[in-house]
Amino acid sequence: MTCSIFSDYKIGNLTLDNRIVMAPMTRGFADNETGEVNHLIADYYGKRARYGAGLIITEGIVINESAKGTYGIPGIFTHRQTLSWKKVTREVHQYNTKIFAQLWHVGRLSHQEILKGHTPVAPSAISASGHVHRLRKPFQAPKPLSQAEIYQIIDDYRQAARNAMEAGFDGVEIHAAHGYLIYQFISEKSNIRQDMFGGSLQNRLRFLDLIIKEVKKVVPKNRISIRVSEKKDDDMDYVWEQPEEMVRAITEILSKHRIKIIHPSVENYGVALKNDQRSLHELFRKYWRETLIAVGNIAPNEGADIIEENQADLVAFGQLFIANPDLVIRLKANQEIFPYHTKEQLKCLN
Repeated sequence: MTCSIFSDYKIGNLTLDNRIVMAPMTRGFADNETGEVNHLIADYYGKRARYGAGLIITEGIVINESAKGTYGIPGIFTHRQTLSWKKVTREVHQYNTKIFAQLWHVGRLSHQEILKGHTPVAPSAISASGHVHRLRKPFQAPKPLSQAEIYQIIDDYRQAARNAMEAGFDGVEIHAAHGYLIYQFISEKSNIRQDMFGGSLQNRLRFLDLIIKEVKKVVPKNRISIRVSEKKDDDMDYVWEQPEEMVRAITEILSKHRIKIIHPSVENYGVALKNDQRSLHELFRKYWRETLIAVGNIAPNEGADIIEENQADLVAFGQLFIANPDLVIRLKANQEIFPYHTKEQLKCLN
């Protein structure tokens, strides 16, 4: 039996009206000093819900003061930040759309000018290559985290997840991709620790493992998504030496915790990995029997085929949702889909 991209989809007791997801995209329109979100942001997400998105995954929301990587990033670690998100969830829920908060810590991909004078943190004192987004200054050498500090960040993830549920979110996505803090623990290039959080792949995955363990105490297991990737934003040449081993190890952790949603992130959906003949989504489909989200510059007419061919269970669109708030309606009616224009649409919320 084939499924339509417009058919509903159940993940336990969570029902989505369709298989179309608005992907998380950094926008940077929160109050830079307080990390609170405003009515413009509520309207921005509300429009995508009004026009039929099945699931919205927010932009990255930082879990503590050390997690921020550029200007205008929202937070969910203070009471006022949590209250400010309620206007967003109320707006989205008017239209029966579900919304997940993406929980984010950038680790070493920051700068003391962003962090109010504090040094960025990471598993090891190894600088990232490149420049801080919007600040345009080189990444600084990070401060290696002590074990006590690691456990405090794990607690911060749990508290941020609790705050997200208090704010009315339907679930959370743990951002473990793109070279940010969780990925910095996973990667052998940024993690040279000699303790229980470094060395073997199992040890390097321990940080993610413990975060999931804590988050699922406050969020139902069927409402937790894990975003993973091979690509790193600070090292575009980085690849997994053994992709299948990495995918198998990640899915084993998620299965152990009975997590139901995985969201592999790639630049272009369906492209084979450098060290494997299969794509990242194909590899995850081999080892993962729960909900799989397809994403990666997917063309409008390609999404329906992905669902019908059972390559994935949900399809996420990013920039097309910025350019087309009514993307779902346009897909249904086979209407023109407007392209995304960075110069005009990156600088405003519409």
